[in-house]
Amino acid sequence: MIVMGLRLNLKTRLLIAYAVFMLITVVVAILSYSYFVLPGYVFLEHQEATHHVQRLVSSIDREIDSLNTFTMDYAHWDDSCDYIQTAEPAYIESNYVDQMLVDNHLSYVGIYDLTGSLLYGKRFDLVAQTQQPLIVTMYDNVLKIYAANYNRSLSGLFQSDDGLQMVAVRSIKKSDGSGEAFGTILFCRPLDTSYINNLARRNRLDIGLVSIAGGGQRHILEQITADVPVYIDEVSSERLDAFTKLSDLEHQPVVLLQVHLSRYLYMHTRTTMVYASSLALVAIMLLALFMGTTVRHMVMQPFKQLSHAIYHFRHSGDTVLPISLPSTGEMGGLVQEFRLLLTDLEESRVHQNFTREKSDLIKRVVPSAIFTVDRDKVITSWNKRAELITGYSATEMIGSSCFLFAKAPCQEHCGLFDSGQKKPITGRECTIRHKNGSVLTISKNADYLRDEHGEIAGGIECFEDVTERKRFEEALKWEVALNSRLALLSQSILQYGKNEIQVAEELLDYARNLTGSSEGFVAERLCNEQQVLWSSTQLFDDIEIKEGFRTIFALATGRGSLLHAVYDSTGGVFFNSLEKLHVEHLAAGVTKGIKHFMAVPVTYGGQVIGQVALANKDDGYSTKEVQAVEQLAELFALVLAQSNRSRKADVSGSDVVLC
Repeated sequence: MIVMGLRLNLKTRLLIAYAVFMLITVVVAILSYSYFVLPGYVFLEHQEATHHVQRLVSSIDREIDSLNTFTMDYAHWDDSCDYIQTAEPAYIESNYVDQMLVDNHLSYVGIYDLTGSLLYGKRFDLVAQTQQPLIVTMYDNVLKIYAANYNRSLSGLFQSDDGLQMVAVRSIKKSDGSGEAFGTILFCRPLDTSYINNLARRNRLDIGLVSIAGGGQRHILEQITADVPVYIDEVSSERLDAFTKLSDLEHQPVVLLQVHLSRYLYMHTRTTMVYASSLALVAIMLLALFMGTTVRHMVMQPFKQLSHAIYHFRHSGDTVLPISLPSTGEMGGLVQEFRLLLTDLEESRVHQNFTREKSDLIKRVVPSAIFTVDRDKVITSWNKRAELITGYSATEMIGSSCFLFAKAPCQEHCGLFDSGQKKPITGRECTIRHKNGSVLTISKNADYLRDEHGEIAGGIECFEDVTERKRFEEALKWEVALNSRLALLSQSILQYGKNEIQVAEELLDYARNLTGSSEGFVAERLCNEQQVLWSSTQLFDDIEIKEGFRTIFALATGRGSLLHAVYDSTGGVFFNSLEKLHVEHLAAGVTKGIKHFMAVPVTYGGQVIGQVALANKDDGYSTKEVQAVEQLAELFALVLAQSNRSRKADVSGSDVVLC
């Protein structure tokens, strides 16, 4: 280790490492405390505050449910139903005395008929325990809300002239709760300071109600949502306030419930954690210092001895470490492991050299093209046979991508490194590019190359040039297909020789299948330059019928036509890529567009008596297709010549003029 040109010894390096370790430890401790420990305590504190608030809200809800149940006891009572009908004072005098309101902490009771008119009402001050003047319309809004859900119970909070009230409304019915309603009964219980103080004593919490009248505490209300029902305000390091809103019967906020919580436990725990972390950090520092000092004394001297021995070993060329080194104890074990390591390295070097020589020999003597690639598809070896087949030398290929010479399908999708492709790959046919630009067809085998850990390190491929074999196979396949169709057509001529249409249709099918054409026709030439169609695909949109024969219009004087081109030639003709020349006018009457066109003459006795025409082979026509169809046309010439003689007498004097 060199710092600013100075070479540091082991002792100095250990001190620097110790200082760096201490610095990292302190930084990690501070970051851990700031971003994990302290936020965790804050989260727990907020969770506890939220739990307390939810308990208080649940207590208020239970109080409202209790009031609702108490109201139901009076509403579902036959005496209450009778009072609606008779207004008997005895019912009021015996059931709604002042002591009943005090005992049940009620500030208001009201009995209404079905029209909402007050039959009896009592407003009571629970603090002074005296009856107050009645305000008839005080609870009209509650009755309006209840009217929308008549025959159901209604309970909740309501802001009245007497302050915030817990209200419960019930329909007056018979004791079994069945039948029609006779009226409505309403009980109120104040949510006042007395109730809040009692709730605080029961839960051992400091709580209070905060008014929101006049838009006060708007900033707190905006923080309380359905997702965050409790707002936490960290007032100081000693106090924390939690707020939630209490809503009325119309689900509008009427007051804030506030809980004051002491942060003593949080602050005490945080201080304890800081002290504990500091002590732990000091202990780690002392332990690290002790271990560093011990390691320096234990390791430094033996490694000096081993360093001198290794230096001697490197410069003397020995294959065995000096026997002066200790052979027992901790140092002896280290010396023994080092000796074994040297032995393994020597064996590995010998094995590696042998493997490389063996691999090079295989690549030289195997009569196939062989090359290897790494995981990035860069060629790492290229044998002589590969040079002969592709024209590329090993110097040109090693270090280059295999895409330099690969074509379909390897350029679009590499099968060797496709995990979904089963390995090894055998007999796969691909195309490659020769250095001179020609395209070769090869048959290849491929598989992964793996390292000593079994991981994929690259790939190996061997291939042979099968271009000539493929050409021979295709030529043989073509000859077999042509000869079979000639044989089938000959058989049809012998069987249906006098049926020109039957023979022509078979001829057209054989010619289209042999050449891969989608369109075509077979025609006989008439002396007036018209042509009789014996068979055709859906190629024409307007065919003239004369004497029962389908005919193609005669050629206009001085005008060329694809449909008559073969009659001006001594042999077959073909035209490719016609769509680029825009020659649709040269095929009058043809419905479909013509991309490629070929025609061969049907010749008998030195005269052209018809033609076989084909169109729209995918990749165009060549002399090979023309020569093949000419052989089929020669057979059809015999059919036309034979039928021509028998038809001349039958069509004399007609518009169809046979030559």
